[in-house]
Amino acid sequence: MLRYARRMLDVSIDLFARSLRTITMTTLNQAPQHRSLVLLASTLSLSSSLLADPPATTPTPTAAPTVVGPGPLAPRGYPSPDTASDRLLNLANGAIGRSSIAPIAVSREGRAIGALILGNQDFSKKLPALLLVGGMDGVNLASTEQVCAAVSQVLRDHPALLDSMRIYAIPEANPDARAWAIAQGTPRATNARQVDDDRDGALDEDPPFDFTGEGQCVTMRRVAPAGETATHLIDAVDPRILRVANKDKGERATHEVTIEAIDHDLDGKLGEDAIGGTDLDRNFPHRWAEFAIDAGPYPLSEPESMGIARFVRDHPDIVSAVVFGRHDTLVNFPDTKDKDSTGRTPMVYLAEDHAVYRDFAKLWKDSTKLEKSETRDLAGSLVLWLADHRGIAAVAANGWSRPEVPKVEAVAVEGAPAPTPAKETGDAEQAAWLEVSDKLYGSEGFIPWAPHKHAIWGDVEIGGFAPFFRVSPTWAQANVLSDTTAKFIIALCAKAPAIEVSEPRITALANGLAKVQLRVTNIGSMATTTEMGRTTSVIPPMVVRLINHETNAAIAPSDVLSGRPVNKIERLAPGASQEYSWLVRMPATGALDIAVSGPTFDTITRSTQLSQETSR
Repeated sequence: MLRYARRMLDVSIDLFARSLRTITMTTLNQAPQHRSLVLLASTLSLSSSLLADPPATTPTPTAAPTVVGPGPLAPRGYPSPDTASDRLLNLANGAIGRSSIAPIAVSREGRAIGALILGNQDFSKKLPALLLVGGMDGVNLASTEQVCAAVSQVLRDHPALLDSMRIYAIPEANPDARAWAIAQGTPRATNARQVDDDRDGALDEDPPFDFTGEGQCVTMRRVAPAGETATHLIDAVDPRILRVANKDKGERATHEVTIEAIDHDLDGKLGEDAIGGTDLDRNFPHRWAEFAIDAGPYPLSEPESMGIARFVRDHPDIVSAVVFGRHDTLVNFPDTKDKDSTGRTPMVYLAEDHAVYRDFAKLWKDSTKLEKSETRDLAGSLVLWLADHRGIAAVAANGWSRPEVPKVEAVAVEGAPAPTPAKETGDAEQAAWLEVSDKLYGSEGFIPWAPHKHAIWGDVEIGGFAPFFRVSPTWAQANVLSDTTAKFIIALCAKAPAIEVSEPRITALANGLAKVQLRVTNIGSMATTTEMGRTTSVIPPMVVRLINHETNAAIAPSDVLSGRPVNKIERLAPGASQEYSWLVRMPATGALDIAVSGPTFDTITRSTQLSQETSR
């Protein structure tokens, strides 16, 4: 009787503990006071095990351990873009005397966009610079945090880096999209430009609509009625999966699919004219998609993209750039040498620059240990414009990808039948994300399909993946990711050109003539510009000039018998040197200056003096 009572108590306590876990699964990350429920559930489970009979000698299979969730789904936890100015000021205050904020644009909704400038604030002094850009959209919310974390780590742990370089940081390039995404709980790639997507003469009049009142717009499906086109079917193995029918396997589509919406403009279509806009990362000139409605009416049509372009144009000292966001060229290196129809313009990177970008990719993997990353088409992106139009060594960094579910090996039980292998679904990617949701996110990543009555579509089911689940890390994950990717920025800061000019060698010849020799060397770890930069000639070259020491004016061309009085160095690879030799008629004072100038260093002047000893 006592054993029976123990078992009944054990069952009751276990059921109660399971119920508490279920209740707290979705509230644990919202209210700290609920954490006591989890502690209580764990305590009750422990009490249950203490009251139970001793275990049998035969081991039993153990269930997979519960993995602590990564925190509430985005956008919860992310700071509002309306605090952007305060965040920039806080970063700037961390480097008083070595920081300033430059306004670069005002968004379509009136939000200021600023660039944080770190380093020597005497801008007459030239230094190589690194450009960091984030917040190009309201989809990958972590990109802003990655820029801020990189800046914070430099200021906190590596301030000496700013002695020899500058950092230009634009954490929020598209504050309107970010503000809307956080407020509405739905990702948004575009800015606030009003666009007539359905060409009915009205602007943004039929956006997605959360008519179920759950706080987010997800997917709506229905069995396609006669006369309508079915495009998807429900997976036979996991009915949560809604996928495109595989015609090669003889599958037949059964369902229509759309975003959760109502017909605001009464044209019979649902959610076809959403709010916004232009995707800034499709609005830059390189491979701009002329007929894509989200690429803007013309390149740089938006105040945000134009502001960035002008800032870059006005700062020829930028030698490298990292754009954080949805694109990635570090893990997913675009190893293509294809060019456009002209045969002159690279589709991604110029083949001759691949070694530079592979070096960056290796630096990323060595610094961050990240081996996976999401990416997307680069057409019209900021990173390609920087690389192929401006000649800047520019890369796109993401670092976010589907989290890995820890593998747990089942404990073999002697005599027990082998476990039945799980059946494969028709969409492995969706199945993998569902496993992540179930095992790491407490099933928060997927909203179960639920029947509803729709005014236009009739009987529908609404559900699917949570809007931000597959496109942006949670706030907790973003902080970890940002600290990790900041290590790459720290390592990248060490890569810059550095110019050394030798002391000139002068040899006196007859009749006031002299031979002057000089060497210019790049002792840095990076070329003065990329090969694409040399091709476009947008970045100013280095210039070597002969100057009359007495008058501080250029030496007369007639006094230069051999060699050029003015020489251009379009590109100097790391470790490379350029030798110069002139045969000149020396000024009466016997003094001649050689000036070497460039966009990333102050003018270096070397003086020569034809002394009496040299004249002998």
